[in-house]
Amino acid sequence: MNIEVHVSVPASSANLGAGFDVFGLAVGLRDEYLFRPADRDLIEATGKFSSHVPRDTKRNLAFRAFKSLAPTGTGTYRLKARREIPPVGGLGGSAAAIVGGLVAANRAFELGYDNDELLRRATEIEGHPDNVAAALFGGLVLTVKTNTALHSLRVPFPSDIGIVLLVPSYRVSTAKARSILPSAVKHTDAVANIARAAMLIAALQTMRYDLLAIATEDFLHQPYREILNPILNPSLAAARTHGAYGAALSGSGPTIIAFTPPDRTMRIAGAMVDVAVDADVRCETYVVSTSNQGAIYRDSAS
Repeated sequence: MNIEVHVSVPASSANLGAGFDVFGLAVGLRDEYLFRPADRDLIEATGKFSSHVPRDTKRNLAFRAFKSLAPTGTGTYRLKARREIPPVGGLGGSAAAIVGGLVAANRAFELGYDNDELLRRATEIEGHPDNVAAALFGGLVLTVKTNTALHSLRVPFPSDIGIVLLVPSYRVSTAKARSILPSAVKHTDAVANIARAAMLIAALQTMRYDLLAIATEDFLHQPYREILNPILNPSLAAARTHGAYGAALSGSGPTIIAFTPPDRTMRIAGAMVDVAVDADVRCETYVVSTSNQGAIYRDSAS
C-alpha cells in the first residue's frame, strides 16, 4: 500500500417500520475514514462523536474491516476517523465503519472486489444486511438474504420528502434490542408486516404519501422495543398529528425517523422535541435528506 485512501460513508436508517432487516435508507450524515501507511498501527479521531471511536485496533470496526482484507505482510497503518453519526442510536454507525474499512482496503490494495462481494463481507461482519447495503450503495435499498447469496435492489426515494431524526440521549445497543424479540410471531402479524412493507414501496413510487402512515406501521419489532424506548409511541403520535406522512423507529433505536412534507419539517421536529422535553429526555434533532451517494473514496500518493 503506497497510497492513502479517504472514504466517506453515510448514516442509514433500517426497517422504516415493517421492512425488518430488509429496508435500509442512507441519510445525510456521514463519517469519514482516512487510512495511510505508518510505522505502527494507530487510530486517531475527530468530529462531534470522536470520544466514541475505539482507539484499540482490535475493537475498532473500521480498522478490523480494513485489516480483514489487507494481504498478509502489507505493513501497519494509521486510521484517522471523523465521527459525525450519533453512536448506538440506530443510525448505522457500525455499518458505516465496516463499509468504510472494506472500501478503503479494496481500493488501497487494488483487490478488485465488486460491490456485491463487499456487501457479502460487510454482512458477515455486521450480521444483517440492511444498514451496510444502504451505506454501500446509498439511497433506499432492499436486500433479501437466501441460503447462498444476498440480492440487493436500489429503489428511488422521492426528493420531495423531508426527513426528521429525533435522537434521544439514552442509548440502546443492537444486541439488547434484538435479544428482546420473540423467536416466533403470529401469522396475522407476519401478514400485516408483509402488506405494509409492500405498500411502503408502492406508495413511494406512486407518490401516494398519504399511505405512508399505514405503511410505516410495524408488528414484528417495534411493539417489543417500546420498553427500551420510553418516548417512542408519543413521538410517533406527535409526528403524525403535526403532519408527518409517516414515522418509525430507526433500526433498533432509540432514534425515531419521520417522513415529512418539506413545508412542515420544522414544525414536526419541534413537536417531537416537545415530547422528549415533557418526558425529561435530552435529545437532538437532525433535519436531513436522503443520501443518494453511498460510500465514496478518493486517494493520493502517500
